[in-house]
Amino acid sequence: MTDILYVEDNIDDADIFCRLIRKLNLPVSYTILNSGSEALEYLLGHSVDHPNQDVSLPKLLLLDLNLDGMSGIDVLEVIRAEERTRWLPIVAFSTSDNPKDIEQAYAAGINAYLVKPGSYQATGMMLQRLCEFWLNDNTRLGNQ
Repeated sequence: MTDILYVEDNIDDADIFCRLIRKLNLPVSYTILNSGSEALEYLLGHSVDHPNQDVSLPKLLLLDLNLDGMSGIDVLEVIRAEERTRWLPIVAFSTSDNPKDIEQAYAAGINAYLVKPGSYQATGMMLQRLCEFWLNDNTRLGNQ
């Protein structure tokens, strides 16, 4: 089972995430996808490349909202409309601190909204806290 599914189209942000997660003193498994449509295929089991219908969902979806093509908000709306993914914990991980973006994300069904910090060290500390809470402390519904 994948602990974190991270949807991020910026290769530099994805690389930083990989390096920081590996530095944590936690056994965290992750998968990175670079588009909203790829994320939906993975989560809903519609892809030949990711035949996941019988595979358990990740413990957490970390979602960039500023994705090329299908936006993170669009992804959220589809995920929340599907029975299989309705209760999947989803955290927005965005550079935007615009109140309208935050409100729109919560209205679409996000569980939490994190603004990407400006420094490598601050991002590492944020990811440490994120993993400790969402992967260890948070109680999920059913088989989530």
